[in-house]
Amino acid sequence: METHESDVAQAALPELPAPQGIGMAVAFDWGLAAQTAFVPIYTLFSPSSTMKLPGLNPILLFVIAWPVACVFAYFGEMIRSGRNWALRIQIVANAVLSIAGIISLFNLYQNIRIGNFWPLVTTIILVIFSPLIVWRLTRPATAQWFQRVTPAQARQRHGGIWVLFIVLWGIVGGVLQTFASMK
Repeated sequence: METHESDVAQAALPELPAPQGIGMAVAFDWGLAAQTAFVPIYTLFSPSSTMKLPGLNPILLFVIAWPVACVFAYFGEMIRSGRNWALRIQIVANAVLSIAGIISLFNLYQNIRIGNFWPLVTTIILVIFSPLIVWRLTRPATAQWFQRVTPAQARQRHGGIWVLFIVLWGIVGGVLQTFASMK
């Protein structure tokens, strides 16, 4: 009987428009979390790491980086849960990062000229994915969805195997970005 009542309650909900860009935004945030968490590990095992600064204790780097990584992961979860405040922050942050990506094109050119292709990873993320996230999250259907959806509905829509794929994309992107930033 409880299952039937919940099915009726779900059927009574108005049809929400299909949002756009949520997967990309969540993968971006979880990628930042993965990168932030992976940097201390990378510096610990890489003797030539550029993050080896005099007086910087690797344990201190873990203590600082891992809570920051948790903040990025939490923020991605807030986007996945349909939090309207997180949508606004995501749009502004990715817009600023898009501008930073355009500015970094000069550095990319200089790095490629000397044979360092790792900055291409960062540039692709900032020049292609950040503006795409902004564009997709600013679509009217997405704004309407964020205003009308409950966290439970949002997690139901963006759950299951979807989460697994987004986590995978976030980890791959975060690890690649770590290598790019350390080279």
